[in-house]
Amino acid sequence: MFAKILIAEDEDSDNLGIVSAVSDYTKATVDTAQFCDKTLLKIREALQKNTPYDLLISDLSFALDYKKNKITTGKELIEKVKTIQPDIKIIVFTGEKKPAIIKSFFTNHKIDGYVCKGLYGLTQLVQAITAVDQDNIYTCPISKDALHQKNVLQLDQYEIKILKLLVQGYKHEEISQYLVENDIEPNSKRSVEDRIRKLRDDFNAKNNVQLTYIVNQLGLID
Repeated sequence: MFAKILIAEDEDSDNLGIVSAVSDYTKATVDTAQFCDKTLLKIREALQKNTPYDLLISDLSFALDYKKNKITTGKELIEKVKTIQPDIKIIVFTGEKKPAIIKSFFTNHKIDGYVCKGLYGLTQLVQAITAVDQDNIYTCPISKDALHQKNVLQLDQYEIKILKLLVQGYKHEEISQYLVENDIEPNSKRSVEDRIRKLRDDFNAKNNVQLTYIVNQLGLID
């Protein structure tokens, strides 16, 4: 069983519940952090002392405190943590239940478990800890259903390329020119505009800025 667990959760009530459930179930040393920057700092310090955490349990959304935070989302935190400690186990414990988001965390961020908060959330979190400790992937009923949905929006390589260029500040005509120069079809300005319009509709985005923000948050253009 895990010897050292870190919980990243900004809600005091949730934090206490998680700590209690985890402490009652395991003999691990359980530490907490309310903000992403502090979480990453604790992981760095533990590595430096050669006493690394075995498991990170993290929410996805965090309220900002009065100080300036460099990392503001669970997605960013998980990416940073994986960079400095690739072998750490990670369980997401969150109220976020959108299928595309759940799928993206398993596909793009290689998490070990995903548990949705709710009536049975803490019970399922304990089950997740057991499964992950045995090197298994854990999905709660909601996340399991999400992973098996066939209609979750997925981007093809053409759409990913267009979105990445949008993120870089390319205008529609510049995207068209890039596609032409790299022999990517369809590459007319009209085709680019039609595809971007379709993507805005698919993701209920009002404009290109909101579109790129949404797909970025979903981890679909990493």
